[in-house]
Amino acid sequence: MIAPRAPAFAAAAPLRAVELDDVAGRPQVVAWDRATGQRRVLTRARHGVDACDLEPDGGHVWWFDADPDGVGAWHRQPFDGGPAAPALTGLPRGRPYGIAFDHAGTLAVVCVGGDAESRYHLGTPGGPARPLATVAGYAPLVDLSPDGTLLALAGRPDGPAAVTVVRRTDGHTEALAGGPHRRVWALEFRPDPAGDAELLLVVEAGGHYTVGTWRPGRDVRLHERLAFDTEITAHWHVDGRRVLVQQDRAGRSRLLLADLDGGELAVLPTPPGTILELACAPEGTIHYVWSREATPPRRLVVDPAADPRPTPGPPAAPGRREVWTPQPYGRIHSFLATPPGPGPWPTIHLLHGGPFLHDRDSYDPRVELLTGAGYAVVRTNYRGSTGYGPRWRHDFGHRVGLAQLEDLDAVRRHLVDLGVAQPGRIGLCGYSWGGYLVLLALGVAPDDWAVGLAVSPVADYATAHRATLPAVREADEELFGGTPAEVPDRYRAADPMTYLDRVRGPLFVAAATDDERCPAEAVGRYVAALRDRAVPHEVLWTTGGHHGDAAGQSAVFAALLRYATAVLPPYGPPPAAPSQDHRDRRGPNPDRPEGGECNEATHCAARPDQHGRAGPWRRHRQDAPRS
Repeated sequence: MIAPRAPAFAAAAPLRAVELDDVAGRPQVVAWDRATGQRRVLTRARHGVDACDLEPDGGHVWWFDADPDGVGAWHRQPFDGGPAAPALTGLPRGRPYGIAFDHAGTLAVVCVGGDAESRYHLGTPGGPARPLATVAGYAPLVDLSPDGTLLALAGRPDGPAAVTVVRRTDGHTEALAGGPHRRVWALEFRPDPAGDAELLLVVEAGGHYTVGTWRPGRDVRLHERLAFDTEITAHWHVDGRRVLVQQDRAGRSRLLLADLDGGELAVLPTPPGTILELACAPEGTIHYVWSREATPPRRLVVDPAADPRPTPGPPAAPGRREVWTPQPYGRIHSFLATPPGPGPWPTIHLLHGGPFLHDRDSYDPRVELLTGAGYAVVRTNYRGSTGYGPRWRHDFGHRVGLAQLEDLDAVRRHLVDLGVAQPGRIGLCGYSWGGYLVLLALGVAPDDWAVGLAVSPVADYATAHRATLPAVREADEELFGGTPAEVPDRYRAADPMTYLDRVRGPLFVAAATDDERCPAEAVGRYVAALRDRAVPHEVLWTTGGHHGDAAGQSAVFAALLRYATAVLPPYGPPPAAPSQDHRDRRGPNPDRPEGGECNEATHCAARPDQHGRAGPWRRHRQDAPRS
């Protein structure tokens, strides 16, 4: 299942919008004529479309055509239909690190990512691209001011140039600094071409996340009335005076609309659950994508000017509850789903990626499939997860992986004590960074886990750091406090390769040969070592990049579930350990696995970290850390 996305609206043509919808198992651009209600599929991209936007006059749609590695080019296509053409002629292929238009749509700026740099180009839509600047590393475009004079670029939020603002006419720059105790994220410019340029920010400092604004030549202004104890993101309302704030707390969302000049602060009526994405329409209504644990994502609308009654949501599903596990450093929050009937049950910990993401009160088809097979499923927001404040996110030192395993072990023991989980019949399943935790756990604490199921994992941290994307490499360095050469002991302690001699399995690993976030080279080294040690395992090599497509995701999850039910049957006693079961669906060279027919399983979180390098509601998703 491909979740719907919030619409993108044409700023100067209120009755035109575009959406990304599931078309034959792939996301495609759908043109929405709001005057007639008619929707028309605009693209038929082979690998689907994950980034699009509308020119301000609504005449043309921009969409990014990428290969499975995420490398591609921007196309421009008439809203009313017709052939696509280059969005800017002469623009090089690369990764989509952001696009933005001025207020009139006469100027476009595009950031294209390469292996080690970010390249900025500008031009008239449909015209030639003119190189503007090149910046080393991962520095995506945040926004272009409405008058077209200022570009905001994103740096590391804790770095000396967390945000860089470039004056296009002469290249003059101003940097907004972050630091280990003050992190800064830029979101977007105020949509007012007549006024001074004003950049919306979120600043983390003093244990809070605070909405801030910045104008050229001035210091950052913090709006203390809009300070929150858990993560937020913000968006200018179309009136240019108010700000829409989304706060995520303990896996659920709420929306607020605030006047920055000290006026009303209103909580908008939205049903309990999670807001996955939103956009503000030109008339001021808020279109958002919402979900609950047992309710697939759906599009809803709230009008701040209307009767403040919430849209009723469905009742909570049976067999769903939350568990809070107390520890000296705080309470660990988990979402629990159980099959019908009395427990205890064989249990699967389903681990989110990131690590700076979180599991939430939203639909996950894997939970439905696992509980339908007879397993209890627990989703734990271990330390590093968002939605619980800065301390939970950052204060575990540089004990990467090991601190998270402590949390998972505490929840495991708690569920046994509660009579939910069957002792000795508890497994781990994770994707991306969650898959990394699976591999690490089966080496660090092999007695605790009955099976490991890892999809697209980080398997050899030093190798993965060298071979991954610049954005992910930078996130690793923030997490560890340096590179593998600078802090080798930290990487060694967190590396699944370090604990290979203790791994007993059984273990299922699925990985894509063309995954650039969690490289196949690192996974190949790990599974070759499993084979040398005769550890019971199965390996499924796939194609389709880190996320894959819907059909491939389903195929991989089917293989994962088949393996789980064979080694950890949901009903009856466990079978004898398959001591020599190390099937490897691979090519002839274990260090260079060949592609198969499947892709990654059901879904990785497509939404970037809430405090990504660019505003999370922009229609051109940036490369994000492992998810």
